[in-house]
Amino acid sequence: MEYIPGTTLPFNNAATEDCFSLISPLLTVTKGLTLAQVRELTGLETSTIQNWIKRGWVKNPTEKRYGEEQVMRIILINMMRGSMQMEQIAFLMSYINGSVEDRSDDILPDRELFNILCSIIYECEQNAVYDTNKLDVAIESHLKNVTVRDDVSKTKLKTALRATVLAILSTRMRDLAQKAFAELGEVI
Repeated sequence: MEYIPGTTLPFNNAATEDCFSLISPLLTVTKGLTLAQVRELTGLETSTIQNWIKRGWVKNPTEKRYGEEQVMRIILINMMRGSMQMEQIAFLMSYINGSVEDRSDDILPDRELFNILCSIIYECEQNAVYDTNKLDVAIESHLKNVTVRDDVSKTKLKTALRATVLAILSTRMRDLAQKAFAELGEVI
């Protein structure tokens, strides 16, 4: 992993279990990020971020500041958009966390979802886990200390994590294949 997924921040091996810890200080010191800072953090265009807010995928900023909820949702969407269609991402986010305006229906806060996804992706990449059975074991392992309201929610979370990680890993493999073809002098 070169960068923390969904961001322009270089990946730090010390954060393999808590990628959010590299983002948290930015939010704490600034009491929320400006749009320009969110753009810098994610590499996204202003119009993209504003479109996601307009579509209801990200909560509106408060006093032109993007707090943890908004920043984490933007990063999550950004980390998935290279491997999924936007409608799939929107469905997945509402499948896991219901309404963007209502935190009480969340299976898991976006911060925890982000950390779990990053940890699973990192583990799969480090251990060359591309077998779905091994992926399921990795997901179980990363969810063992996670508390959710009921078994149905836990099953939904596992299913969503499996689909998301598979999509992200498949995109990473496609990118590696394109680099390999480039080394052959082949244009793709």
